[in-house]
Amino acid sequence: MTDALETLRAARHVVVQDYPDRDIPDALTRAGLAVTIYAGPDPADIVTSELVDGAVVHRQTGRRPDSADLLYVYRPLAEVDSILSDARRMDVRTIWRQPDVAVRADPDADAWRSRVEAGGFDYLDAPDIADVARLLTSDR
Repeated sequence: MTDALETLRAARHVVVQDYPDRDIPDALTRAGLAVTIYAGPDPADIVTSELVDGAVVHRQTGRRPDSADLLYVYRPLAEVDSILSDARRMDVRTIWRQPDVAVRADPDADAWRSRVEAGGFDYLDAPDIADVARLLTSDR
């Protein structure tokens, strides 16, 4: 877990491209990170997540960020090329992938790791990013 914790501790801005549970962007926001969420395919679906008076608030921005430290993805392997392209555009260092929560074994894990690392990025797919964000929150 140390590598995952250190990766998240070093990040300032996380882009969340889809997620299985709202706990993911909310935990990252509570950990003090700037969070941009791609909540759907349209620019109108791009929001920032902020902590306002102790509550997580999502605000529509309609634009992709110019840069980020980490890209969290919950998308199928078929989209890896566009994900890597977006990560390059934002100068992301790490791609943290959430395996499909409905599948016990992750048949795409090796392919994801291979493609992401060949693209020049660090790759994580465990532990759960929300759990690490909560550890980060308790450290502060």
